[in-house]
Amino acid sequence: DLPLLAGERKASELLNIGYFAQHQMDALDGHASPMLQLTRIADKQISEATLRSFLGSFGFSGERMDTPCESFSGGERARLALALIVWQRPNVLILDEPTNHLDLDMRHALSMALQDFEGAVVLVSHERQLIASVCDELLLVHGGKCTEFEGDLQDYAKWLREARQQQINAQTAVAQNNSSSAATAPAKVDKEAQRKEAARRREQTRPIRKNIEKVE
Repeated sequence: DLPLLAGERKASELLNIGYFAQHQMDALDGHASPMLQLTRIADKQISEATLRSFLGSFGFSGERMDTPCESFSGGERARLALALIVWQRPNVLILDEPTNHLDLDMRHALSMALQDFEGAVVLVSHERQLIASVCDELLLVHGGKCTEFEGDLQDYAKWLREARQQQINAQTAVAQNNSSSAATAPAKVDKEAQRKEAARRREQTRPIRKNIEKVE
């Protein structure tokens, strides 16, 4: 856990967080099958049929349920990690790019499952369809701050365009200012050179001017 910078955090005694990210997939026991890994965290009185039915809902067939997961694809490992999290019935889900490695059918199944989830979901994703179907509140991380974003994904796309245009305008203004400064700099140098040249000429013509004054 990250240390608090300010304030305090009080966690409910009933808080049960399920966290899905890449390291959950990496932490799977490659020598154990999905069935074995689920059995390890399930209550002893849960029947094998119930466990197999649950794994089947995550796309595991009879053979794959009993196959060590070291040979699994990224999608299979992601499904297994999600299955182990969901089995523990968390009331808060933190999902970091959960659809990576998932095929279209599993993405749809995940979306439907999250819509039916009765707890809180914190979702980090680049998949707009998943965000639109699951999330009812958006948070904007910008400029070192995290604030609630008023609007939907279409409003966010508009905000992005405006922010990029502001950045382009600022860069253009800086470039024009630098160009203007560079253009005026030679003029200052030329004026200084002209003053020096005028002083040199006055020095050269001083004897002539004195002779003229004597003649007059």
